[in-house]
Amino acid sequence: MKRLPVVEHLTPEEIDRRYRTCTDAAEKSRWHVLWLVTRPDHPLSATKAAKVVGFTPAWGRAILKRYNAHGPDALPDGRRGNGTDPKLTPEQRAELFAALQAEPPDGGLWSGPKVATFVKDRFGVEVWPQTGWQWLKDLGFRLVVPRPRHPEAASAEQQRVWL
Repeated sequence: MKRLPVVEHLTPEEIDRRYRTCTDAAEKSRWHVLWLVTRPDHPLSATKAAKVVGFTPAWGRAILKRYNAHGPDALPDGRRGNGTDPKLTPEQRAELFAALQAEPPDGGLWSGPKVATFVKDRFGVEVWPQTGWQWLKDLGFRLVVPRPRHPEAASAEQQRVWL
């Protein structure tokens, strides 16, 4: 099988430096594959380099093809920052936190559905009740449930005698 060519976007020394100084684990593994492929003393094929690093041969070839096409910018982890924007702005989130400090409008305790309804009524943002519960947890609130009473606990009279 013919070895994939390597486009010289960076020198082997620069690839070595980036590999050794990279702090992101996923990105560092990709730099490792590239470093093994571009070592001047004993270069490996992308397939063999991938096996050394613990990747599948197809992924090793994909890393090299991506590097050849896009240069060093192709190696960072592309999964970061590919989500949606937050539903609430920081100001709205602060207002929600302040509202959660008080009782809900209908009394009782805050729940996921109550938070979702509050956010919809106050900010016009529609979310699922599960999202309301997640926001409660993210903001540091926990389910308030009284501890169960032990069936053999001391009576009030027995507690007074003990003290």
